[in-house]
Amino acid sequence: MNSQLRNALPHRDTPFFRLLHIIVAVLVLLQIVNANFIESELDGESELTIAITWFHFISGFALLTLGIVMLIWMLTQRGFRYYFAWLMLDFSGIAEDFKALKSFRLPEAHAGGVAALIQGLGVLALLGVAACGGLWFVLNTASGAPVALTRDVLHLHKFLTVFIETYFWGHGAMGLFHIFLTVRENRNNSVAH
Repeated sequence: MNSQLRNALPHRDTPFFRLLHIIVAVLVLLQIVNANFIESELDGESELTIAITWFHFISGFALLTLGIVMLIWMLTQRGFRYYFAWLMLDFSGIAEDFKALKSFRLPEAHAGGVAALIQGLGVLALLGVAACGGLWFVLNTASGAPVALTRDVLHLHKFLTVFIETYFWGHGAMGLFHIFLTVRENRNNSVAH
């Protein structure tokens, strides 16, 4: 069963990307969980709150770095058009995938398709949230930074967090559903033989 599950995980052919994907997913989950326990002003806070807040900052900068690595890897391995064909107004891959979905088949990942679109948007959402959080941290710790700008960047960071959380839960649910279908299909194929 363990090898069946491992083989059903995405990116089997690219172990580096699989590991990067898992690390980013775990860090995003930890960010979502610990965001409710952090404070922007640490004066007078408990040691636990301070530790959680610093973990949020450090793992946020790690996510920014890993997001950049992920985007560079994606672009060097498959190119810009693979993930962002829609920016060139090429929707043929998406239309092809919707035809497959209408016939109750899961489409395979391909250039310009729904899976590529979702992967590209997810990395952009990750980079947007992490960059905004990093900018807020720099502004908040810099002396003389405009208070209004610092506050606006924090609000933008919180607003963009909605997109990464939605992406995380939706992508995660679809990923689990895909793994379930893959394991079930592999079982049915092994029983048929």
